[in-house]
Amino acid sequence: MIPFYETTDNALRTFYTTKFNFPSHLHSHLELLYVKTGEIIVTIHGETKRLREGDFAVIFPNVIHSYNSETSDNQIESRILIAICGINLTGEFLKKVTRYYPGNPFITSGNLHENVIYAMEQLEIERRDGQDLSACAALLQLILARCIPVLDLIKNNDMPSYDLTGKIVTFVSEYFQEPLTLSILAEHLNVSKYHLSRIFSTKLNTSFNKYLNNIRLDYAITLMQLTDYSLTQISMDSGFESQRTFNRAFLEVFHLSPSEYRQNTKRTKS
Repeated sequence: MIPFYETTDNALRTFYTTKFNFPSHLHSHLELLYVKTGEIIVTIHGETKRLREGDFAVIFPNVIHSYNSETSDNQIESRILIAICGINLTGEFLKKVTRYYPGNPFITSGNLHENVIYAMEQLEIERRDGQDLSACAALLQLILARCIPVLDLIKNNDMPSYDLTGKIVTFVSEYFQEPLTLSILAEHLNVSKYHLSRIFSTKLNTSFNKYLNNIRLDYAITLMQLTDYSLTQISMDSGFESQRTFNRAFLEVFHLSPSEYRQNTKRTKS
């Protein structure tokens, strides 16, 4: 399961996942992560931490972050609860969420208020039961009320400027739906494509094509779950040059075809 991107206007998405691996990315939503069991390695704005059972992470909008559960040395199967929330649900906390970022985005289990766990689980229930946005907003604001005092907020204008890796992530996140090649990216950033290839390999631990496909598949998954668009339309909207390319990339990552995935999703909902 992979998260969605800023081009979606859905107010709330929550899900449980057991293995959660995704390279550096950013979006315009507030993202919350709670480790129910097991552990996961999370990187937020360059700071990496291994989160264990009961730990919590808060990712403000437009902050680069990534996830890695494959390097976990814990034998217990991880169960991670993710909530991705539109900032329109943040109420009185809107200015803090949009004008600041957490200096300390991680909260250990011993410092996490019990209200946060309750509210996260209730958000998941609301999502399954039809998503009463008023109730979701109240639950999200309860989480923020308990978390913000320990996040050490820093003004956005004091945030260090992005290095080349950050600029890559930002550009791809904005233009993944358009025709995009390594040469186009290199020209935009005024660096050689060979240098960019090294950045993808050493900093993002992937290739340009795999990274771009992950971003596009992320968006496609969201459309498949939230709309009745045809698979052809979804492949085009996600930036794939053809449905054949989309099918091949999807099968490589999820080990089943897009149509099989959609059928499985429909059966799960019913």
